[in-house]
Amino acid sequence: MTNDFQYDSCISKGICSINPRTYALQAVLVLYLRFITKYALNLYQQGIVDKNVEALILNTITIAVSNPEFTESSFTSAVTRFKEELPSIIEKYNDICGEEDFAKDKIGNLELFKETKDVISAIRYGESEIKKNVEAMDPEIRDLQKIMLIIAKSISINLMDLESFDKKYDSGYLTVLKLLNKIGEEVEIESLKNEIKSAASINNEIMHLVRLAQEERYGKMQEAEVSFSTVPSKAVLVVGSNIRELETILEALKNTEIDVYTHDDMMIAHNFPIFNEYKNLKGQYGQGVENCLLDFATFPGAIILTKHSLHNIENLYRGLLFTTDYTCPKGVIQIKDNDFSKVIEAAENAKGFKTGKQCESVKIGCDYEKTHKKIKDKIESSNYKHIILIGLERYSLEQKAYFEKLIKLASDDILIISFSYNIEKENVITINACFDSHCMVEFYNDIKNYDIPITAFFPKCDRDSISQMIYFSGQENTKVFVGKCTPILLNPSLMTVLQEKFNINGITNARKDLEKI
Repeated sequence: MTNDFQYDSCISKGICSINPRTYALQAVLVLYLRFITKYALNLYQQGIVDKNVEALILNTITIAVSNPEFTESSFTSAVTRFKEELPSIIEKYNDICGEEDFAKDKIGNLELFKETKDVISAIRYGESEIKKNVEAMDPEIRDLQKIMLIIAKSISINLMDLESFDKKYDSGYLTVLKLLNKIGEEVEIESLKNEIKSAASINNEIMHLVRLAQEERYGKMQEAEVSFSTVPSKAVLVVGSNIRELETILEALKNTEIDVYTHDDMMIAHNFPIFNEYKNLKGQYGQGVENCLLDFATFPGAIILTKHSLHNIENLYRGLLFTTDYTCPKGVIQIKDNDFSKVIEAAENAKGFKTGKQCESVKIGCDYEKTHKKIKDKIESSNYKHIILIGLERYSLEQKAYFEKLIKLASDDILIISFSYNIEKENVITINACFDSHCMVEFYNDIKNYDIPITAFFPKCDRDSISQMIYFSGQENTKVFVGKCTPILLNPSLMTVLQEKFNINGITNARKDLEKI
């Protein structure tokens, strides 16, 4: 077993890719998305948005793209919803546009529906479509379209996060429809590149609006000391990234004796002042998504998987897993209408923490205004020739050694702003951004106005960082480097396209990359 990862469930299980059956079913869902998008896009251009169809499209993207936990039951559930919504949107299109529908056939007679009437048939159909695309489509166009799907997924999740705060970004849904409309089509490479760059920029704006909405509701982000200790009590673990859902869960449990712990990206909630008011929010538990199998298996209470949190739960069917998500994996109990009564019952019946355990706390985040000023003063009082940004870490021993060496080798006329790796040097500013992927963008948008070359390193690949590195690569005077990515998200072929079409470099060794900079 490789020692590249300090914590990684996919490495420990020997499975770091999506199996062929899953891939085929996801390919079929993309066909459904393409089909319904033709109607939705035309209606949008007529000024009509069907909210049920919008929710169906956005939610389906989240389960149909780069999702190793996609199940046959998730597929069946999604297809059932498509069959419910398609007749009405086709009828609406025909009434408004006064034209024959695109398919010129009734729903029951469409090839896609006939050939995917059950899971086995759908797998065969998906496999044939994958083979057809491989044989007929230019590999570069096919790979660019896969990157479009990854960005469409990021936009979809960020849009739904924004809407959870009753905020909107009008052109976000339109951007998703345009991206889906180009999937499977032979389009010029330059056109696809421009579409991807535009979508990445829009996604960046949506993430900024999500942050503003969070701060409006929960107060300005600030540095926080997060406990990793546990105390004797019954407990619930909240997994994911949507802190609006965490608030709902805390409200539901505030009059109980059940303590709440966050996991993975949810840790950033501790940076918002209002969450300090919840006395039953105790801290963070576990090492994060790379170690979720061990974290979930050792947590002695109920676990809530919030929307769009993808985790390896197939070996943990034990009646303590719940989800608020669009589809429900096997062995997980779905929460509907914010009814957490079953969660409370499961947590009270679980063994809970008997003695508790004392662990070292961790300081995360920063006071944005003070840090902005610190960076501004550094730049204006020194003659820096280059600025290096180092993004969120990926729990890789190899990458940790790489960045420690890079920081030590960097000359004093290079200002380094690190959002993860902490090396004490006069020219280094460290911000433990932890799971706050938007933090790096916030500070980049400040410093890019200085006439100093910038190099941005992305050690970690996740649903947002792919979009962010494309956004950075399209800015003037900026180079981008990316670390090793799990094949589930970016296989070597997609990595090559990012390097060749967007000038995004893969990291090699610290000395050589510094010379390239």
